[in-house]
Amino acid sequence: MTMMMKTARISLVFCMTATSSLRPVGAFVVLRTPHNYNYVSSKLALRLASTSTSTSASTAPDRRLFPEQVNVIYDSKCSVCKLEIDWLSRRDQRINNCSPKLKMTDLESDNYNPSDPANGNVSYREGLAAIHAVTNDGKVLKGVEVFALAYQQVGLGWLFAITKWPVFEPLVQVMYEIFAKYRTNVTRGSSLESLVQAYEEKKSLEQQKKSAQDCDTCKTNA
Repeated sequence: MTMMMKTARISLVFCMTATSSLRPVGAFVVLRTPHNYNYVSSKLALRLASTSTSTSASTAPDRRLFPEQVNVIYDSKCSVCKLEIDWLSRRDQRINNCSPKLKMTDLESDNYNPSDPANGNVSYREGLAAIHAVTNDGKVLKGVEVFALAYQQVGLGWLFAITKWPVFEPLVQVMYEIFAKYRTNVTRGSSLESLVQAYEEKKSLEQQKKSAQDCDTCKTNA
């Protein structure tokens, strides 16, 4: 017994955390005897490591940009676009009930902010040129793949499965690009350039009014 006590030693159990660093999570006694060489209580080590992993996972921050799966950025003044977006929204509410998977953002809203991470830095010009979407982890999509992902969220992904076939994918892409090029002329009666110019002039006037109001406020407070 005396020999066993003299040769007993304490070993620390280390585990790898989510930040790839080592830290001790517990200790146990290792008895070194002629008949029992470096016996380790593996069950205790596993239990301590499991507890540490569970704690780390439970405290990990939610890095999603928004609760839904996909944010679809669309042009509400395009009758064709709005018709499809409204239908997708209704189906999303019906299929996914209390946990909708689609977030719809109107490019023409006065509150639209391209700098918002949820909008993926998609400018007004880019949004008019092609439909865009942003996943809740920040990935930006555009064109046909937006429809494929949106339909997948409402249980209709199979409708766009054919667009991924090597034979059809290039053809579908070309067809969408042609539609997108002339979309505003057909659905809004104006070219992309004229709509962008009008938008920029509107924003410029709004900024001038805001600056004037701020100036008047400063004079009043002075």
